[in-house]
Amino acid sequence: MGLFKELVLLPLAPVRGTTWVAEQIAEEADRQLYDEQNIKREMVQLEIDATEGRISEVERTAKEDELLERLAVARQRATEEKWYATGEEIDELTAEERSGDG
Repeated sequence: MGLFKELVLLPLAPVRGTTWVAEQIAEEADRQLYDEQNIKREMVQLEIDATEGRISEVERTAKEDELLERLAVARQRATEEKWYATGEEIDELTAEERSGDG
């Protein structure tokens, strides 16, 4: 049955290959978009551009908000990955919340 299935699906091989390549490209783009080091570099460049007058204050604020949002997502993902890797629940409660004083 396996050989028959492969023969029947053989014409779809290029489509499956193209889909796989597209998925790999999308994953890499996502990785780069939410890479903390890339975001920090962009923030430094943004500050340089603002200081040198290449962008307006409005543009700087908008871009800074976008970068901070991406940084928050990147850090959340890192926390979740750590949680999945260790299997331990990440405790976000403060000492006051644990003791019931918060």
